[in-house]
Amino acid sequence: MSPKQYGKPQQKTVSLLGERVSYTLTRKAVKNLNLRISREGKVSLSIPRWVSQAQAEAFLQAKAEFILAGQARAAQRQESHPLELPTREGNRVFLWGRPYVLRFGERAEIVSEESLWLKGPESAEKALQELYRLQCRVKAEEYLPEVLEDFADALPGLPTLRYRRMTSRWGSCNTKSRQITLNTRLAEYPPTALLAVLYHEVTHLLCPDHSQAFYRQLLLRCPRYREWTEVLK
Repeated sequence: MSPKQYGKPQQKTVSLLGERVSYTLTRKAVKNLNLRISREGKVSLSIPRWVSQAQAEAFLQAKAEFILAGQARAAQRQESHPLELPTREGNRVFLWGRPYVLRFGERAEIVSEESLWLKGPESAEKALQELYRLQCRVKAEEYLPEVLEDFADALPGLPTLRYRRMTSRWGSCNTKSRQITLNTRLAEYPPTALLAVLYHEVTHLLCPDHSQAFYRQLLLRCPRYREWTEVLK
């Protein structure tokens, strides 16, 4: 490793008990390996300069249960105290990439050409969360057969889908249980963004990391992946 890379944070991924986990690796002038999990569930690892990548990953494997438990607690906090949505009447909200003006009425979840109506204002935020969850589920279940057909018989088994509002990831894949979790915020963006994320997560059933082999498999089946995910950056 070049000396210029010392102290420069690097984004890595590792498979822990079948769950793909992203983490930030930083080499520092420290004596020990230091692991930190933020309240948002982000994983950071600081290591001495002489520690190899393989040793760093072995350390994470030894701490797998601790890391996954920390991320599970972070996910529970997000579900109990979700991010505030712009649910004041007259605000602009997005559904599948289209802007709508938020309106309140007696009936909920009515989408007209220019306005999105919710029952509110007291329950508007919860109603909008549920609308995004429902829309995400319907669209993902519509796309899943198309995605699976592109993988033919290459997959070790069929995945199951679940949906959750997340702050740091658009999707995740547990390769052990074959469970894919999609961020319900995807319903705010064009449908092709959700389709690209679905291809990404299903590809992890073949390649659990973000190696060159992973991207070869992904781009083979979803050539416009980078174009479709540009809006998510």
